[in-house]
Amino acid sequence: MKVACLYYGQPRFTDNPYCYESHKKFIFDKYDADVYAHLWWDEDEDYDRSHVTDWEFSSWLQMEKCPKDPNDLERFVDKWKPLKMKTSKPKEFWNQPMWDEIEKRYDTERFHKKNFHNQLSQLYSVQQVSELIGDNIRDYDFVITIRTDINIWDYPDLNQLPTNKLYLSNHAMPFPDLGLIFPPRFRRFLRTYEHCEKNLVNWDACWAPVAEAFKYSCFKRNYSETDLLRAPLPLRLVRGVDCKGPTW
Repeated sequence: MKVACLYYGQPRFTDNPYCYESHKKFIFDKYDADVYAHLWWDEDEDYDRSHVTDWEFSSWLQMEKCPKDPNDLERFVDKWKPLKMKTSKPKEFWNQPMWDEIEKRYDTERFHKKNFHNQLSQLYSVQQVSELIGDNIRDYDFVITIRTDINIWDYPDLNQLPTNKLYLSNHAMPFPDLGLIFPPRFRRFLRTYEHCEKNLVNWDACWAPVAEAFKYSCFKRNYSETDLLRAPLPLRLVRGVDCKGPTW
């Protein structure tokens, strides 16, 4: 069983013992897995957060319990051993036509401009790692999109999963995107950033202006609802070095 693990976003909490060890236990030790990663990283970054602007960092970095570790990238390379990796300096993202639609449809005090920037930043990172793997994605039985700050509490046996479905959690929203599992035929939804750039978003499919909803819009444009397999997938986002994640 060959598996491609696509990591994206910021390398968070790489020293959290629960995250890496759970990835190792449920994926790396069980399957022939390769890691690909696009990570936001700036070697020259100032770790004093007192003066940052809204655009410079996502809100999690400004939380007291979520400091960024200058050793996170080195630790990621040492532990996860990516086959291919690309880093980019954080930058601003904006899409005025999408924002015009958001202002018409949603509460922009809750879904504000910085939040929208963060959603586009995530989608760009996902698309970047999809370009890293490129056509080699066809060499894998399954692809997993995942982040370093996810603690896997349990995981399906990939040998028992159908090879014609995208497997996702049945938790809460229509398209929870933590740890999606899918065969290569569903790779087009990895280009959701391009989907947004071309203003192809199906707003009726978006319960909120968030990355999960935009991915769902892109998925529905290319595939059918019947291609989804919803089942328990207990993955937890951690918010600290010693955190296991919330018990939903």
